[in-house]
Amino acid sequence: MTRRTNILAVALGLAVMWSATGPVLAHPLPDEPGEERLVNEDVDIGVGFYFREYSLAQNGTIDYRTARQILSSEYDKHKKPVVQAKKFPLFYWYDEDQDGQFEMWIDRKVEGCLCDIVRYHLESSQR
Repeated sequence: MTRRTNILAVALGLAVMWSATGPVLAHPLPDEPGEERLVNEDVDIGVGFYFREYSLAQNGTIDYRTARQILSSEYDKHKKPVVQAKKFPLFYWYDEDQDGQFEMWIDRKVEGCLCDIVRYHLESSQR
């Protein structure tokens, strides 16, 4: 083998390893929408998440969801839950074509950087 062939073989090997262990990207995840696109929000203290649902197209169809971890909770004088949640979501769901089929994403660092958010999928040992 020539030196050039060796370099190409190493590059191909690295590319295969990256695709097998790297993030699984289907559709790029848009930034979390602003308040003007917020359709619904809900608190589930039992599971420990604060959910937000958005309509990116502003047509009322929910196509983007987030779930933030609840840090603390209490009830106000009207017996409604008031929560303190993490600044950035742990989970994201995105339905690019509004067909009701959401892709799930996770930000394990919970820092809100799109560079750290990857598509969530179960490992074969977890199924």
